[in-house]
Order: sequence, then structure tokens, then C-alpha cells
Amino acid sequence: MHNFCIIPRGLDRFLIAFLLLLPAVSVTAQEQPMVITYGVGGGWFEPATNGQGLVFEVIPATNLMVAYWFTYPQNGGGREWFLAQGDISGARADLVIYQASGGIFDLPSEVALDEWGTSVLEFSSCTEATWAYKSSGGDISGDIPLQRIGPDVLCAGEQATAMTNVVSRTNAWFDITGTWVFDGCVSLENNDSHGTERFTFSEDTLHFTMDYYSNTSCQGTPEVREFNFRSTRVDKTTASLEGEQVIANRMVFIDPVTAEQTKMIIYIDDREMEPLFTHGLQDLPQDNDGFPTELPALFFTREN
Repeated sequence: MHNFCIIPRGLDRFLIAFLLLLPAVSVTAQEQPMVITYGVGGGWFEPATNGQGLVFEVIPATNLMVAYWFTYPQNGGGREWFLAQGDISGARADLVIYQASGGIFDLPSEVALDEWGTSVLEFSSCTEATWAYKSSGGDISGDIPLQRIGPDVLCAGEQATAMTNVVSRTNAWFDITGTWVFDGCVSLENNDSHGTERFTFSEDTLHFTMDYYSNTSCQGTPEVREFNFRSTRVDKTTASLEGEQVIANRMVFIDPVTAEQTKMIIYIDDREMEPLFTHGLQDLPQDNDGFPTELPALFFTREN
């Protein structure tokens, strides 16, 4: 696959900023953030209210968190069973809570699910989380600090590989491990150009190479520029791609020598047999945290 393109001058600065890690995009180094993985599933409770709690289930195919909340009525004297589900973004899930009623013990029956309220579930680690709930009328609300009931078996070990499990355009988890290649020629505003780019993701690292030319048409022998970063996936977001809002992922790439950081967004289009990859540009509009909010139509394909 060969793509030849000359990008607008406004995008040229990104290439230099990304390669040189300009101070304009550097921030203070931070610890690798917690990311919800399949391993957070299981039973959770607050010791002070032992006898009630929640069970979580993660569904990667639809980026969905499902919660089963077992508790009691405000006035006591019975049991309450709630079901909640919602979208996952980084360490957080935003859920709609439904109240179940009408079932009969151990018999087929029609169970009614009525919308009761909303919840924000946020994990600070693989063993601690907070369940913040609010009824639709706003008259019932609270925060429940949660602990995992049993030992953590999967979550801690999944945190490194979670950095490469991004959320795709179809809202499914997608493993970007491997090498992605842009095979083309991009003219730069300083009368230079770059040719083939390679992004290689492996657990929490990114290896990046670019063929750099001292002319505008990628002619002759290139200077191969090579960089290594530690990568962290922050959360899910949306970004503009050719005027359409699409699902993307906020990520931070950290220079292991200087600890300087570059904030990026990653996009995977998985609608066809051959997935496509692109990344946001630093000199395009940014959100309040300094992450790009637009994506270029310059696509990488996965190297076999």
C-alpha cells in the first residue's frame, strides 16, 4: 500500500514537535494510571455494611461495565436488587441503574427493570474503588468505598498489557500490539520531507522510526530517526475525523531519559478486515487537559 500526500503547513509543526519533544507539550511525569480491565470483575463490598455489595462484569466486545447491586430498602425489611450498565473510560465507568422487580423464586417469570438512577464507578487500584450513586429524583445519593472481597488474581498483571488494549471505532477493545506502517511521503515546511513511519507498540512501550529526507520529495537515502517512549493509556474520548465525531483514546508517551511527555490521541478503525490506525496532532485544537481533539486522514496499516 503506497500513499503519497502533502499535508497542510499547519500540520508540519506536529512532526517536529513529536520528534524533538518540544517543551510546549511537556508536563510533569506521573505514575501509570489505573485502567479498567477484565480482571476487576468479581465481588466488591464495604466492610462497614457487610451483607450487601456489588458484583462487576466487564464485557470487552462492547466496552461495557455491568454491575449487580445487592442491598436493602431504606426502611429495611426486605431486599433490593439493582442492575447497572454503562460505558468504560480509563479507570471510570458511567452507568445507568435499573431496579429489578416482579420475579418469582426459581420459576420462569417476567422481571421488570425500571430506571432508578445513575452511578459513577471509579477504580483507584485493583483492590479499591468508589461507587457514587444518585437516584433519578436526586433525593437519594451517596458514595460507597469498595474493597475487593477476594484476592486479586488478574487485574494487577493485566495493567501493563492494558496500555495496548484501546477502544476502537466500533466501541470494542482492540489490541494494538505490533507494528503499524505509514508508507508515503509528506512534505515539510522547511523544504524537507519524511517517508515511511513505523509505530511499534509492545505492552507499555512505543518504538517509533521515521525516514527523514533533506528534500521535498523523499528522494535519495533517508536519515532514519529512531525514538523510544513509555506509553500509558489514559481514557476513552471522542475526536473529529473529517468532520465526524469518532471514538479515540487519550495516551501519554514519556521519554525514558528526560521524563518529558507528549499527549496524543489514538484511533483504530476496525470496520474492515484490515484495520487502520492514525494519531492526533499536537498543533490542532486541544481539550482542557492538553490532548488533541482532531485526527488527520493519514492512515497506518498493520505490518504482517
